[in-house]
Amino acid sequence: MMSELRVVNIKDVKGERRDPPRMSWILVSEKTVGSQNLAMGVNETYPGGMVPEHTHDKEEEVMFFLSGRGTFVTEGREIPLEPGVCIYNPPGKPHKIINTGDEVLKFVWIYSPQLPSHRK
Repeated sequence: MMSELRVVNIKDVKGERRDPPRMSWILVSEKTVGSQNLAMGVNETYPGGMVPEHTHDKEEEVMFFLSGRGTFVTEGREIPLEPGVCIYNPPGKPHKIINTGDEVLKFVWIYSPQLPSHRK
């Protein structure tokens, strides 16, 4: 199958509401553009909210923080989050993200390989 350039504007993507309250937009995945090896999107976690602790067994994850303040927690470590921070989380490492500020904590995420839920 031949790949082709795809352009996605976040304005055209329906966000998925998650609990605790946060939104995620999946911009690049097999479902959205036919990507085979990775998925990419944007997450907004609201003040006082969090991404609960979870683990990706096979997937590498990169998060690049755009706005807000928070804490990345993994295996007893607490890493301060602010705009410009980039985190690489290898497979098998439990982690959670807590919004500790008074504004939306916004970040770009990338998975490789993409999660099963991102596939057709």
